[in-house]
Amino acid sequence: MKAIVKTKKEPGVEVQDIPVPEVTDTDILVKVKAASVCGSDVHVFEWTPSYEWMPLPVILGHEFSGEVVTVGSKVKTVAVGDRITAMPGMSCSRCAYCQVGRPDLCTHRISLGLAGDGAFAEYVRLTAAATTFKLPPTLSYEAASLTEPLSVVLRAVDLATLRVGQTAAVLGPGPIGLLTTQIVKLSGVSLLIIAGAGVDTKRLAIARELGADLTIDVTKDDPVKKAMELTRNGFDVVLEASGNPKSIPQALAMVKPGGKVILIGIHPASAEIQTTDLVRRSKSVIGAYGYDADIWKRALTLLDSGKVRTEPMITHRLPLSEANHGFELLVNREATKVIFTP
Repeated sequence: MKAIVKTKKEPGVEVQDIPVPEVTDTDILVKVKAASVCGSDVHVFEWTPSYEWMPLPVILGHEFSGEVVTVGSKVKTVAVGDRITAMPGMSCSRCAYCQVGRPDLCTHRISLGLAGDGAFAEYVRLTAAATTFKLPPTLSYEAASLTEPLSVVLRAVDLATLRVGQTAAVLGPGPIGLLTTQIVKLSGVSLLIIAGAGVDTKRLAIARELGADLTIDVTKDDPVKKAMELTRNGFDVVLEASGNPKSIPQALAMVKPGGKVILIGIHPASAEIQTTDLVRRSKSVIGAYGYDADIWKRALTLLDSGKVRTEPMITHRLPLSEANHGFELLVNREATKVIFTP
């Protein structure tokens, strides 16, 4: 089978022909139907700091959906023919702890596409411990492949505790920022802006299509000044989804006294913030990471209902053989969401 493999601790990936994974009695084999590229995949492709721990070589990809084609005899959660997606973290089902019913102590925990082979391949192997979700009959494989990033966003917005009529800003119009825009809009805010750089022109246009009241090009307008012009006192909540460390102090300056800054992006370097302003104005900085099964169920419901739209975000559909082209499109901001279709 073809697979997109990270082989070296340097920029780039390789498309390789490798054997289909062997399945034991505690495994599930899934034929991948759609696998979307996450921002973290782009970081790995560029080999930016904070991914040095990854064991190489490894097949990338953790946002996916597919059809179950083989089920081990000890697996009771799915059946051949099921259309599924799955949470990327799982225990190995094989180590001594897993064998005695303590998967929480697993010594070989797998994180698809990062610490274990992922879904940028024709087939992906899951363990019996994988948390899988059957797709609603009307939900497409493409839309379902965005369940994971949407779940990340739902957790972040939950932490924001937005109330109807409040104001919010989203920094970064990438896929996470665009999903955040939609969920924040569903929360009933009275004003929602999204900010990006000059290279984000196409993405900012998609943000307006998906519900942003106003977009800001930070290379032309000062987002902090604009925030004060629009709100007088700052936004109730600012959600940082760009992954740029420079945007964190910007977010703190844009939020009102007592307001919240929610950090969703993964930052390759530290940020310098004004702690005195943070303390005296009772502002909060909250990191949002991960999700649980209930959040995934909510994400699937939102995707299936059409309340969260993925079509405007998916700008490119490419075969696995065009992996490097797909990543370059994302690095150059020529694409918003790339889907690999094995």
